[in-house]
Amino acid sequence: MKRPAFLSSVPYLVLGLVFAWSFWHVASTRRAGNEPGKVTLRIGHWLLHAGMRESFDLAIADYQKLHPDVSIEQIPVPIRAYSMWLRTRLVGETAPDITGLSAVGEETAGRYYLPLDAYLSQPNPYNAGTPLEGVPWRDTFVDGLDSVRQLLGPISGELYGVNLQINTLRLFYNRNLLRAVTGSDTPPATFAQLRALGDQIAAYNVRTGARLVPIASCGPYSRYLFNTLVPSQTQRFAVNSSPSLNLNVSQQDMATAFLRGEWSYATPAFRSGLELMREVTALMPPGFSQLERDDAIFAYLQQQAVMFCAGSWDYGVLVRDGPFPTGITSLPLPDRQDPKYGSFVLGAISEAAGSPEAILGITRTSRHPEVALDFLHFLSSRRIATIFSRESHRIAAIVGTPAPPDAPELAPVLGGEVNGFAVDFFYLAGGNTSRAFQNNLHLALGPKGDLDAFIRAVETALPDTLRRDLGQMAIGQQREIRRLDAQLAFALTRPDPQPSEWSRLAEAQSIRQQERLPLVQEFFP
Repeated sequence: MKRPAFLSSVPYLVLGLVFAWSFWHVASTRRAGNEPGKVTLRIGHWLLHAGMRESFDLAIADYQKLHPDVSIEQIPVPIRAYSMWLRTRLVGETAPDITGLSAVGEETAGRYYLPLDAYLSQPNPYNAGTPLEGVPWRDTFVDGLDSVRQLLGPISGELYGVNLQINTLRLFYNRNLLRAVTGSDTPPATFAQLRALGDQIAAYNVRTGARLVPIASCGPYSRYLFNTLVPSQTQRFAVNSSPSLNLNVSQQDMATAFLRGEWSYATPAFRSGLELMREVTALMPPGFSQLERDDAIFAYLQQQAVMFCAGSWDYGVLVRDGPFPTGITSLPLPDRQDPKYGSFVLGAISEAAGSPEAILGITRTSRHPEVALDFLHFLSSRRIATIFSRESHRIAAIVGTPAPPDAPELAPVLGGEVNGFAVDFFYLAGGNTSRAFQNNLHLALGPKGDLDAFIRAVETALPDTLRRDLGQMAIGQQREIRRLDAQLAFALTRPDPQPSEWSRLAEAQSIRQQERLPLVQEFFP
C-alpha cells in the first residue's frame, strides 16, 4: 500500500525543526553572552555525578547575588566525551573561561591555562569571617595543592588549577544483606575478615538458593582495587629500594630495576601481590573485567551484590537510588598479623597524599580572567566547600570543611605508613608494558588462575616492551628539557626578571636531565 505523501516529508520536517532550534539556541546564547553591562562567565566540566551540578547551581546563584553584574553559565559534558570536547575547544580558542582539567598533561596545561602561582600567597577574600581569614590561598587546601602541582606541573612546578575535592577509595556495603548473611551489619576490617565473609556468602547462597556476589566490580574499578591491594605487599620493597631515598619508586625506577635483574614477578613480595590480586577476584562476578561502571552500580543497587568497591564520588548515587541503607568502610587490607600476607606489610596505608578531584583552571582565552579568578576564590571558600560537601556527599579539599554529615567515613585516613607501588606499569610512557601486563592478566586470575603461567608470559614480553616505553620516555624528557630551555631564556630576558622563577625552572630542568642521563647512558648509548 502506498504511504501518504506527507509521511515521506516527516524526516525533513523533523530535521528542519532541529536545525531551527539549534540556530535559536546558539543565537540566544550569544545574545546572553553579549548582554550590555554584564559579564558572562562560562564554566565547563565533566562532573555529572549526583549532587555536583546542583552544587554548582547553588554556588552560581550565591555568586550572582553578590555580583549582579556577572552571569555564569554551567556547561556539564559527559566524561566519555569530555576529553575530545575540551581539546577541540582549546585548539579552536572557544573554551569556556574556566574548565575542569581532566586528562590534561603539563604541556597542554602550560599552553592553554593561566598559571596561578602569583595569587597563592594572598588570602582568599571569601574566607573572611572564618578560621581561614587571612590565610594564604595555598594553605587553605589540605595538601597545599601539592597533588595538583605534581599532576599538572611536575617539571615546571607551575600550578594551573585548584581542586575542590578529594577522592578516596571505599568499600560500600548493603547493611540489610550483610546482616542477613552474618547476623550483624559490622563490615570486615581486615583482608582475612573479607576472605571469611566471602566464605559466609557462599554458604548463605547454598543454604537459601540466593546468588549473591560478594563484591560488585567492573574493569576500571577493579584496577583501582588492585592498585590499592598490591602496594600493601610492596611497602617494604619501596622503603628499601627507593633510588633517591625518598620512599618513592617511580615507574622509570621500576622499569630500569627490572631490566637490570633486580626484581621479577617471582620476587616474593611481587608474587604475593599477584596472589592477593587473584584472591580478591574470586569475590567478584565472572567477567568483571568486561563490565563498566554502570553495570557494577546496577548490580549493587539491585541487591545482587553485598558490597561495592568504588570511589567516594559514587556515594551520592548510592544514597539517591539505593532502596536500602548503605554503609561505608575503608578497604580491608592485609595487616601485619595476616598469616598469608602480613610478612610484607609495614602497616595501614596513609591517604594523606589524596587524589585530587574537580580540578578547575582558567583558560588563556578567557575574556574576563580577573572575574574567573574571583569565582575560583569563591568556589574554594570554606562556606561554598561546605555546600558542595553536603549536596554532593563528597570530601572537600578545603581545610576544616566537615565531611558529608551522613558519610564521615569518606574522609581520608591521614595517619599510617608510606604506600607501596603497583606492578602493572599503568603510568609508564608508551603503554606497551601496561598492555602486555593486562593482556596476560587473565592467566593469573580466577579460581583456575596460574601465577606461574602469567609470570612466564609477562616476563617474556617485558624486556622488549620496557625498552620501547623507556625510549618513549627518553624522547619525552628531551622534549621537556628543550621546552624548559626556552622558558629559562625568556625568564632571563624578560624586562622584569624574576630570580625565583629562573631558579625554579633551572631546578626543574636539572632534575629532568638527572633522570634522563643514566637512562640514555645505560640503555640507549
